[in-house]
Amino acid sequence: MMNYQQIISRLDDFPTLPTIYSSLLDSISNPRSTVQDVADIISKDQSSSIKLLKVVNSSIYGFKTRIDTVSQAIFLMGFNEVKNIVLSLSVFQIFNSINSQSKFNVVDLWKHSIGVAVASRLLGVTLGIKNVENYFLAGLMHDIGKLVFFKLFPDDYSKAVDEAFNTNIRIKDSEKKFFVIDHDILGDLLAEKWKLPISIRNCIKHHSSGSIDGRIDIQVACVHLANVITSLLELGNSGDDIVDEPNYNIWNELSFKENSLRGLYEQITLQYEQSLSILTL
Repeated sequence: MMNYQQIISRLDDFPTLPTIYSSLLDSISNPRSTVQDVADIISKDQSSSIKLLKVVNSSIYGFKTRIDTVSQAIFLMGFNEVKNIVLSLSVFQIFNSINSQSKFNVVDLWKHSIGVAVASRLLGVTLGIKNVENYFLAGLMHDIGKLVFFKLFPDDYSKAVDEAFNTNIRIKDSEKKFFVIDHDILGDLLAEKWKLPISIRNCIKHHSSGSIDGRIDIQVACVHLANVITSLLELGNSGDDIVDEPNYNIWNELSFKENSLRGLYEQITLQYEQSLSILTL
C-alpha cells in the first residue's frame, strides 16, 4: 500500500494545464479584455478553434444558425462557457496517451465522463438553472481522479480495478486498499493544483454521495444523479459493476416538475453521441 506522501509527491510532478488555458484565464480576468482579445488567444491554437466550433454547433447548445467564427462563439456563449470548453479540450489532451491493462479501458472511462457531462447539463436545464456553464465541465471532470491514478500508477491501479471487478466491491473501496485515498480525493487534489473553481472541486469530491457533508448542493446533486443515469444507460464504463442507488434526499430537494424528466434519456443519448465525435480520446 502506498502512503499519502508518496502519492502527493507524484502529483507534484503532474502536468499543468496547457498554456492556452492560462492565457485565457489571464485575458478573461482583465476587465479591459474584449471578445476579439479572447478570440485571438484561442485562434492561435488551430485544434482548439476547430473543436470549439464543433462543440458550439452541436445539439448541446441548439443554436438555430451556424456559428463560423471563434469571436461569434464567444459573443453568443460568453467568456465563461468558452473557457470551460477550452478547459475540457485541454484536459483530454493531457490524458490521451494513457493505456490500461485492466478490466476496462481509459477510453470507455472517458466516454462515461462525457455521458455524465451531458446528463449533468441537461438536468440543470430541466431544473431551470439560469447559469449552467459549469455543469458540463463538472460532469466531465467528476472521475478525473481515476485518470490520475491511471497516469501516475498504471500497474498498481490496474490491479486495484481488477480486484474490484473480481471481488465485486466498489472501485472506491479497492482504491483505498491500494492507495489509502480514493479517486474523489485524488481528483480534488489535482483540481486544487490546477486552481479550478470550488464548484467544480465540490462535484469531483462529493459526486459519489451527492451532498456536501449532508448539505444538498444543486450542482453536486445533478452530477451525482447524472453519474447514476449514465451508468444505467451504459454510456461508456466507469469501471464499477456496482451501480449505487441515488441519494434519495436529492429528489425532495431538487423538486423536479411532474413529467419534466420525460424524454430526458433520449436527449442524453443524442447529445452524448454528438459529444463523442468531438471529445473522444
